[in-house]
Amino acid sequence: MSPRAARAKLEEDLGRLDITDEEATPLVVDDRDDGPVQKWSLAGKVLHRTAFHIQTIASALRPAWGNPRGLMFRSVGINMFVADFATKRDRDRVWEGSPWHVSNNAVILCEFEDCMQPSELRFDRLSLWARIMNLPFNLRDQKWWLPIAHQIDKKATEVQFDHVGGFLRVRVTIDIANPLRRWVLIDSAKRKSMDMYEIQYEHVPHFCFSCGRLGHSDSLCPNPGHRDENGKLPFGKGLRASDDWKKPSVSEGSTGPSQNRKAETRSSSNAANKGTEATSPQKKNPNAKRKTGVVPKEYRRVEVPLLKNNPDGEGMSVVVYDDPTKGAMTGGPGSVEVHERDAKKKKPTPTNSDNSAAATMKPCPEQ
Repeated sequence: MSPRAARAKLEEDLGRLDITDEEATPLVVDDRDDGPVQKWSLAGKVLHRTAFHIQTIASALRPAWGNPRGLMFRSVGINMFVADFATKRDRDRVWEGSPWHVSNNAVILCEFEDCMQPSELRFDRLSLWARIMNLPFNLRDQKWWLPIAHQIDKKATEVQFDHVGGFLRVRVTIDIANPLRRWVLIDSAKRKSMDMYEIQYEHVPHFCFSCGRLGHSDSLCPNPGHRDENGKLPFGKGLRASDDWKKPSVSEGSTGPSQNRKAETRSSSNAANKGTEATSPQKKNPNAKRKTGVVPKEYRRVEVPLLKNNPDGEGMSVVVYDDPTKGAMTGGPGSVEVHERDAKKKKPTPTNSDNSAAATMKPCPEQ
């Protein structure tokens, strides 16, 4: 509607009302921007039944948007805000990066101008990537991408096929007033059947498993759906796209050094539990090369009763060998050899010495 037609309609509507002259007198203002400063803004709304503080919204979205310079948030209503950007590039990047969320609750964005009224803001569209799963190989050709994508969104233009994941990716814009679409029906002449191909949505925020709409849970659904014979709701977590196929499994491929260390740690602890003797009380370098042809010695602690020493210092010594080479000489590994220690030799006490016992018995000379 042109401005002239809108003015004529307004005058017609006012003519039908019983209004006074004061009510019919407008205020003429020149609210055009004087300076060359231009703002790049987006309006947003968090779909949730409780109110979020503007600081909570800003703290969640600012790091998600890359903390662009000059970004400012201001509240314009319950769970509604306006984000002002310093550059058009940052604004477009955020606009094209949807969906965004605050605590997994959908954030709906729309274009914003300062001259708009709050009632003119339309938070009814959400853009996100959708996947169409398990397509036949003959329908993975590029000529079928757009016809299949238009089954979800008639205006879809960004389409690509992920040959690794085996699905068709489509950038779609959905109406949040409608349930999420669950599948696409394709009647194939070559297959001679009409098959249903599931749809999964990437990074989709919270939605209701009962009605399939965003903004509330199934426990608070105004239009709850019916459960089937198995007790399942019409919608489920199968609509969420998973990226598990992108993460390589740790068990795949050759065993890495870290896995070897873990295996050695487990085997060492198991050996300790079984009572296996350690080869050395000190840590050894596992990468050190051992000398070939040398049999390592093993030592065991042996409890031997104390032997009574003779007054002359004689005694017994015990030696235990676990060396196979020693064992061959002494009767096998673990054999015991007993050696007799020589008595300690005492120095003879000189008889003529003043320190001898005889010298001490002599009487002291008279003074």
